[in-house]
Amino acid sequence: MGHDSQALNLGKNRKIPDPRYITVQSGLDYLFKTLRYAARGYTMHMHANGDGPIGFLLTLISAFAGCVFFRRIVLTMHAGTHQRYFPIERSKYFFPILYLMFKLPKAIICNNEAVKEKITEYGISPKKIYPIQAFGTSYLESDSSTEDASLPENINAFFEDRDSVIFTYIFMREGFYLDTLVDGLKLLKEKKPKFGCVIVGSLDDNEPPVKKRIMEKIEAADLKSTLCYAGDLSHDAFMALMHKSKLYLRTPTTDGQCSSVFECLSLGTPVVAAENDNRPPSVYTYPADDAQALCAAVMRVLKNHAEACSQIVAPEVRDTVGEESRLLVNAALGNAMH
Repeated sequence: MGHDSQALNLGKNRKIPDPRYITVQSGLDYLFKTLRYAARGYTMHMHANGDGPIGFLLTLISAFAGCVFFRRIVLTMHAGTHQRYFPIERSKYFFPILYLMFKLPKAIICNNEAVKEKITEYGISPKKIYPIQAFGTSYLESDSSTEDASLPENINAFFEDRDSVIFTYIFMREGFYLDTLVDGLKLLKEKKPKFGCVIVGSLDDNEPPVKKRIMEKIEAADLKSTLCYAGDLSHDAFMALMHKSKLYLRTPTTDGQCSSVFECLSLGTPVVAAENDNRPPSVYTYPADDAQALCAAVMRVLKNHAEACSQIVAPEVRDTVGEESRLLVNAALGNAMH
């Protein structure tokens, strides 16, 4: 006998019907559906981070719905130790909300021991917190080898035209330190005129004033020919880009131990990332708001690329999806969770 799993879509396309998920038309619709599924015996699995009140509210709604029908939720805390309202010293007026968000679930999954320790500071028992990093065997699975996977023609042409191509992944919002990124890329171009950077990720207006300011800054820095906008890529194409690029530049600090960082290290691609006290071994770090340091870290890898590759410490690769699935099933069945 199997287990039935349903997905409530809370993303931008949440109102568009699709057999892969359940639509959510409004906040009221979300409330009704969490109550309905809890009443039917479902144990809800909620994903949240420490960045915003909307996520807190959605988590609490599902948590209260679960408690009403004695089906306490499982919470996955997708966060490092440097979030907007997490850990406790950053919570301020949101402390009671975060306390409830951690107290009500039956179990909490987090990225690592450092995040677990920060959650316990809210008065939460460590026995219900399970560090399972967001990386494992499934992240390295591909329909084709990384060498054979195809990239869009514009990206391949960009590699042909540029030397020392790196890539980064961004959203148009403040947490990605985009001003520092643009300033750092400008410095890199001055040192290596044929240098190039592939930018992966949506350029939609997550925070409208940010996109306008950053695009104007890119134009003023004369970086148009230095950048290639890839948009969203399939996982196979993303892994192919990792394999082909000289390095991966990671700018946010809120990500903790990021899955794409682990993927790059597993493929033998060096990583330069903003310091957040959670980066894995062999990652080259720099202060998140220091463009000069960003440039210096990237140049260090590019000048000594073979050495940087040889010094990569490959991360442990576990079946973390299996671990998390077993925990969720045990939580739903009321079994002991180990």
